[in-house]
Amino acid sequence: MTRSLDRPEAASQPPQLQAVLEQIGGVVWTADPDTGSVTFISPQIEVLLGHTAEYWLRAPSLWEDSLHPGDAGVTLADMEAGIRRGQPFQLDYRMRAQDGRTVWIRDFVTPNVSEGRLVSISGLMLDITWQREAEERAKREEARARSLVDNSSDVFAVVDPEGRYIYVNPAVQAIHGIRPEEVLGRQLFSAIHREDLASCLHDFQRVLASPDLTVTGIYRHVSGNGRWRWLEVTSTNRLRDPNVGGIVCHSRDVTDRKLAEQALEASEGRFRSLVQNASDLITVLDAGGTILYESPSIRAVLGYEPDAMVGHSVLEYLPEESHTEIMEMVAALVAGGLGATVRPTFRFRAASGEWRWLEALSTNLLDDPHVGGLVVNSRDVTEQRLAQQALRASQDRLLSSEKLASLGRLTAGLAHEINTPLAATMNRLHVARELVQEYQRSIGHPEVTPDDHREIAGELWTALDEAGKTTARIGEFIRQMRGHTRDTVSGVAEFDPARLAGDTLAMLAHEARAAQVELHLESVRTALTLRGEPGRFTQVLTNLVINAIHACEERAGVRRVDVRFVSGAEALRMEVQDNGSGIRPEVLPRIFDPLYTTKGVGKGTGLGLSIIHDIVQGHFGGSIEVQTELEVGTTFAVLFRPAARHS
Repeated sequence: MTRSLDRPEAASQPPQLQAVLEQIGGVVWTADPDTGSVTFISPQIEVLLGHTAEYWLRAPSLWEDSLHPGDAGVTLADMEAGIRRGQPFQLDYRMRAQDGRTVWIRDFVTPNVSEGRLVSISGLMLDITWQREAEERAKREEARARSLVDNSSDVFAVVDPEGRYIYVNPAVQAIHGIRPEEVLGRQLFSAIHREDLASCLHDFQRVLASPDLTVTGIYRHVSGNGRWRWLEVTSTNRLRDPNVGGIVCHSRDVTDRKLAEQALEASEGRFRSLVQNASDLITVLDAGGTILYESPSIRAVLGYEPDAMVGHSVLEYLPEESHTEIMEMVAALVAGGLGATVRPTFRFRAASGEWRWLEALSTNLLDDPHVGGLVVNSRDVTEQRLAQQALRASQDRLLSSEKLASLGRLTAGLAHEINTPLAATMNRLHVARELVQEYQRSIGHPEVTPDDHREIAGELWTALDEAGKTTARIGEFIRQMRGHTRDTVSGVAEFDPARLAGDTLAMLAHEARAAQVELHLESVRTALTLRGEPGRFTQVLTNLVINAIHACEERAGVRRVDVRFVSGAEALRMEVQDNGSGIRPEVLPRIFDPLYTTKGVGKGTGLGLSIIHDIVQGHFGGSIEVQTELEVGTTFAVLFRPAARHS
């Protein structure tokens, strides 16, 4: 077929033969073996490659020229070799059509031999382009599938009906530490954990009994290093598939997932156990306050059966007067959204009818898919509340005791401050009475002159004037005492701390004189105002001044206690300074501890500084600072917050 004869008439055939050729799905051709010329080619060649049969007969080298460059050399060599053998043969090669298409040809070539001599060559050319393209696609898909299987992190295996491996991909080495060739022929059941073996056998029998059935199971499989791995195995019956001929097993290592699930299950179980056995109550409410869940601890704490409470409104167990407040709290919690919390304390009726105090933390978890409600964690604090009430009563008694102790100290000074001027007054009145009696006796006496009467009257006036002055001293002292003690039970009010400090120091003057301590109040140039209970202020100042006086008792020379006020932009500062013995470093950290004192028996209760510390912080919202140096003195500074000054 290297040359063609210029005989177009060779394409002409009888009508019967032409009809037969048209029924054949390929191109029939013949050629002269000596010249290689095409002697006949059927008209279907035009459909196949675009050239007419006549053109083929006129173009000597058209067949060779139409061969695909990539196949030309091999095809020509195979054609010549096949003709020399003298036996029918088949060639597959590519040709280029007139329009540039590449067409795959399958050529069935027959050398025609007569009496040992090759007389002609004939052939049938079929278009196998679609078949070769399909084969190429299949090869690519097979290569892709093989690449995916060979490079997959999952294990793909094929086992026979007895469960023996006939194929396994390389991933088995990464997961199980064993080469694929070592697995072939092994029984898959031998590597399954004995606790999972029955389940694995059952699943395998199901797959074996039903073609195309797919079953997934999770089993423990021993690896080459002896460790157990959890595998999720999907098995499919492909025994009837000639390309497979076995059970396909797709195994995925789910050890980490399984361990995580087990850990989660253990955690959930532990959490469930904690909830079920916790001493605290765990209640779940809907947005309307209906109980959705109650933990078993309700049985021990309040005597109810948990299930019996579900579906009931929480208001059924609360005092009627608290219903409005509780529902407002629930509404605020719902409005606050996911994670909003409140910390209520409320009374709850026990099954016995007794009212118990519960302290709770309520959290909005309505939008949490695992909860879907308002979670109330509550605990019984009835005993704690009673203990607090008892402690508060005890503190009130201690406070009263300290007040009485202060009152006792003030009483001694009060007695002295009143008794001295009172004695002088009584003495002057006694003199006045004697002068009045002398005046009465002198009336009508011949020897008493008017000058004598004027002298008696002058002495009487002097006595009464002195009596009036000493009486005024008593009045002023009483006024100061009233200023010191007024408003102690009348509640919060605005007052001048400097003026009240003056009244307080007047009450303490006797104790200062008895200890030979000079007591000074530095003058204040600006008006000061505090808001609070005046009685609490005087209690603070009294304790600080008395402590300062006691600190000076062992000092030689001048003993001095100074009280001053410093008004700043941030706070009002009241200082009580002494030049006494100072506070030892090991004592300083404990001076505000209740019942702690370094004074001798009968000189201190150990409550003074503790109480005034609580008053300054709790009542006035302020703080106390202490500066001290041994044998130099101590300064207590009380800072009152701005709200206490101006509110």
